[in-house]
Amino acid sequence: MTVKYLPTEDRMLLRIATSEKTEYRLWLTRRFIGVLWPALGGQLAETADLTGLRQGKPGEADGTPSAPPGGGEAPPAAAPAPVSPKVRDAVLGMEHQAAVQDSDFSKKHDEDTVDLTANSGPMTVTGAKVKPWDGKKLVLSFQTADGMNVTVTLDKKLLHGFCHMIATTVQKAEWGLDLAVGEPVVAPQAGERVVH
Repeated sequence: MTVKYLPTEDRMLLRIATSEKTEYRLWLTRRFIGVLWPALGGQLAETADLTGLRQGKPGEADGTPSAPPGGGEAPPAAAPAPVSPKVRDAVLGMEHQAAVQDSDFSKKHDEDTVDLTANSGPMTVTGAKVKPWDGKKLVLSFQTADGMNVTVTLDKKLLHGFCHMIATTVQKAEWGLDLAVGEPVVAPQAGERVVH
């Protein structure tokens, strides 16, 4: 899968290659990306690994209530509180950065791949259906103007990679859309710094 902005069309060209050495070419418009991104970003947030980050009631360091003064049994443990959106976004940002660094975006499509849209040209995407993240994969079905459906199954790494390609291509296109993934991870700058 690759995404490229074509200024003459003011659209993105999404190329999806299959394991059968075939390829679909799809046009993605600014309007479509603006509608798709909230659904994609919401599903990407569901992939964040929050294991071990659940919080107990305030004052309970490990989430286990202590025994009451004077002895007796401890009250039953309360259900852990959900992780705050800020913490979730920070975890998602770190996972996104790690997945992007571990991906190879320089890989080209095979030259012997058969373009299934060669006669008609790229198809314009007019809608999409997102089958929610099930813990292992997300299914994204693109609907085209001529009534065709092109379905892609994305695991966690591919989902991060696809979101990265969309966000960076939108930035190059200067479409003015804010497509952030989680809380951005700020890397320390090299060189000397005066702290105090």
